[in-house]
Amino acid sequence: MMERVQDQYRALFEHSADAMLIIDDGKFVDCNAATLHMLGYTNRADLFATHPSQLSPPHQPDGLPSFDKANEMIRIAIEQGSHRFEWIHRKVDGTDFPVEVLLTAISAGSKTLLHVVWRDITQRKKAEEKLRLAKYVTESTSEGIIVTDMDLRIIEVNPAYCELLGYRREEVLGRNAGFTKSGRHDNAFYKSIWNTLHESGKWQGEIWDRRKNGEVFPIYLRLNTIYDAAGKPCYYTGLFSDITHQKRTEEQLEELAFNDPLTGLPNRALFHQRLMQDLKSCRRHENKLALLFIDLDRFKNINDSLGHSSGDILLVEVGKRIKSTVRSIDTVARMGGDEFTVILSDLEDEHMAADIASKILATVIQPVWIHQHEITPHMSIGISLYPRDAETVDDLTRYADMAMYHAKSEGGDGFHFFLEEMNRESKRRLLLENEMNAGLSQGQFVPYFQPIYDLQSGQLVGMEALARWHHPDRGLIMPDDFIPLAEETGFITTLGNHILQQACSQVKTWMEEYSQELSLAVNLSGRQFNSNELSDQIQLILDSTRLPPHCLTLEITESMVMGRIERTLNQLNQLRDAGLNLAIDDFGTGYSSLSYLQRFPVNTLKIDRAFINDVLTDRNSRAIVRAIISMAKAMELDVVAEGVENQQQLMFLKQLACQKVQGYLFSKPIPADQFELLLSGGDKPYQLSC
Repeated sequence: MMERVQDQYRALFEHSADAMLIIDDGKFVDCNAATLHMLGYTNRADLFATHPSQLSPPHQPDGLPSFDKANEMIRIAIEQGSHRFEWIHRKVDGTDFPVEVLLTAISAGSKTLLHVVWRDITQRKKAEEKLRLAKYVTESTSEGIIVTDMDLRIIEVNPAYCELLGYRREEVLGRNAGFTKSGRHDNAFYKSIWNTLHESGKWQGEIWDRRKNGEVFPIYLRLNTIYDAAGKPCYYTGLFSDITHQKRTEEQLEELAFNDPLTGLPNRALFHQRLMQDLKSCRRHENKLALLFIDLDRFKNINDSLGHSSGDILLVEVGKRIKSTVRSIDTVARMGGDEFTVILSDLEDEHMAADIASKILATVIQPVWIHQHEITPHMSIGISLYPRDAETVDDLTRYADMAMYHAKSEGGDGFHFFLEEMNRESKRRLLLENEMNAGLSQGQFVPYFQPIYDLQSGQLVGMEALARWHHPDRGLIMPDDFIPLAEETGFITTLGNHILQQACSQVKTWMEEYSQELSLAVNLSGRQFNSNELSDQIQLILDSTRLPPHCLTLEITESMVMGRIERTLNQLNQLRDAGLNLAIDDFGTGYSSLSYLQRFPVNTLKIDRAFINDVLTDRNSRAIVRAIISMAKAMELDVVAEGVENQQQLMFLKQLACQKVQGYLFSKPIPADQFELLLSGGDKPYQLSC
């Protein structure tokens, strides 16, 4: 058995996308293929018996010798159990590059080994450098910069502004920006500036201003309106300078303020400006325009499995491919994350938008090689048209977004035009949201219970509580019809606490009535788990229902715990310290990191129903189920197999000594009154052959 577990661990080590190594007594004694690829070596033996400093420049960025600092990092990792830090390594060709290093101490008999994970952070460092450069340019530029709110109250100025006007920063903050008017311009002049600014979002020209000492002097002023994510104006910025130097500095700031640092494409702010300008031109010349809203499908899986650096590389490549398919007069922008937009100006008809969307799909959905992995991007495209669908920036953007989600719901890798039916769907969702809030206050949401059996004894040992909605007009509504919207709106937190309160109270009643200890499992949503009040809320529920903490198991998914690791670890430790049990739900479907899993205080792994469903017909599913059960035993964790639907699946799991099972073979989720029949024996439960 241990040999099989060791083989499985070795396979995970070898096939990890991250570079992994083993340190013994300060020297590397093993590494995986990703390490060789990262450093440019062809033979892993070349790395054996080498000190980390031998794969590094002589000194690290802080000036410390690599040899001394590496020994210090190793010492800290051994003392603390693990240590994360940044490091500069050197490839075989002499190229230096930054990595994030995680050292984890592992006991191996009488000695301590270090498990090493390297992650290339070159792209992240470049993005950070661009942000640092933007701040440096703002602070060090010789041109004055002023930022005001929509009422022209000054909220920020740079040092050059203070130097040019003779004021200290504290003297100008909160004052109206017009307090430095020279008196040389009449009201009509200022009115024309604001008319232009309100229409186009910007104005530039020569203007006279007054210093603190009363001196009047000419400046070249550039005013801009800054918009929030929804396209609503929220700030004004002013850039003024010596006329001879203004244009060069203006271009530098424009690049930093309006371009995405990763892809180099226009960002959200510039996209809104371009769309406003193009709509104004279309109105004037009676032209048509199309807006394409593009979202990559399953992009999160790439980040989770291959790392954010691979995701960044893919985004850059997708941006290049989209841009290669459109005309020079069109705008391709990155809205953030994995979202892109395309503005198609001067269209003859809507068929041209369809042709370009088809061309984008054909061009983008081609393999990309990233870190020796072949990745094929997938996307969904929504299209809104001016003037057919809408005439404003906000409406066109909203309708294109709705159309994109419609395309995604049809399976992705396609495009869809906005239809009025989508608008009606949006209103339907709003109505459903209102009904959910009303339904909660009226007691329409109740827990259903699915029994969990001990596979060896055949005894009913617990249940999983699942939310159901008894709608007064539409009857029983299943979770798939309301949970996604509840997650999106934040209603899931209130609903989750409501279901947990009812379920804990019901199980406590059963335990007292039947003198039997039962285990209750409840899923936590991502929003619930990330709440700072989670531990306090659960403690209040346990106190009010008097359910013993050890009888409650909180189920979380891998994707929920693989975000901010330290915060996740603190949250899990708080829950475990309160006496609660913790389970990883749908195990094996997300980004499984053994180095993290061994740090998490979990009790149980739940095997995803997809693996159980295919376990009789798919060799890979069988191997995964065996591996999870073997690993759980080695780590002294419980295992629950979900979705057991037939006797053959049950016997397979029993042969592997799986501990607990649940699924339709025994019972679907049922209301409390029906579940009580299982406890009382009034309704014969499924008899497990022991």
